[in-house]
Amino acid sequence: MNWKPNKWIAAALNIFFSPLGFVYAGAPRMGALVFGGAVLLLCAMFFLLPGPRAATVMLVFQVALAAVCMTAAYRIAARAPLRAARPASTRWYVLLAIALAYVAVVVGLRAFFYETFRVPATSMAPTIQLGANLLVQKWGYGHVSTFGVPIASNPISAPMTRGDLIVFDFPRDPSQQFIKRLIGLPGDKVAYRDRQLFINGATTRVRELDAYLDPEQSVAYQRVEEQIGTLRFQTQLRTGDTRGTHEPDDFAFKEKCVHDAMAMQCEVPPGHYFVMGDNRDNSYDSRYWGFVRADQVVGKVVRIMQ
Repeated sequence: MNWKPNKWIAAALNIFFSPLGFVYAGAPRMGALVFGGAVLLLCAMFFLLPGPRAATVMLVFQVALAAVCMTAAYRIAARAPLRAARPASTRWYVLLAIALAYVAVVVGLRAFFYETFRVPATSMAPTIQLGANLLVQKWGYGHVSTFGVPIASNPISAPMTRGDLIVFDFPRDPSQQFIKRLIGLPGDKVAYRDRQLFINGATTRVRELDAYLDPEQSVAYQRVEEQIGTLRFQTQLRTGDTRGTHEPDDFAFKEKCVHDAMAMQCEVPPGHYFVMGDNRDNSYDSRYWGFVRADQVVGKVVRIMQ
């Protein structure tokens, strides 16, 4: 019985996963070439373009690529000659195995090694702007998850260093993931008074920088250079805003903290971490909802694409 690939099936398969349509149409090498080239281009866009622009360009590219691949697979299938026997690579179970292998690789990479995140707020400004894309290292942090779905949890084996930017499950709502700066390790004494941060009695402030006017919100900020260990970074405070620390929520180990109208001090309990946002007057962080448990740490930010 002679067999010829169906051009409509070839086109439809490329809607879900581009190489499948080419494999079914009898052009697996072209499918591999298209897939490899697309991955390289998407990675280049992710790393080289600004965060908000990268997301838009990548979406447009994926839609255009799907349209081109559907058309190409359709034409290849239409021109394919009749075959005496159907190739094994075109069988549904082989195509399903290819798709499942791809899904397994993607899920494995995101769950165990690296995952991308997009910043939805300005609590980490000026270090991280709204809409920035983040690449987060997950191996060594024991939080096996992807797309916000937890899979497993293991003890942290990677070093936790003050000043790191970490992603974690929000303690009050684990379905949300936050990005903050790691300020206090277990046993540290963290204080925030007179709008200055102190870690184990030592201030992190180095010097005040020029004021900054946010053009979108028309709000003036005072930029401050701070240092934790060997890491230097900038934080910002609302100019002229002298409001003190708000009344904190109830949280585990709240007895480890002392709050008053203008200051707070906490001793970080074992197995927990204290985090803060760099946008100090616009960050809902450990000052208000408490500590991050070790098993809630998703990973460390290793690259920021603004």
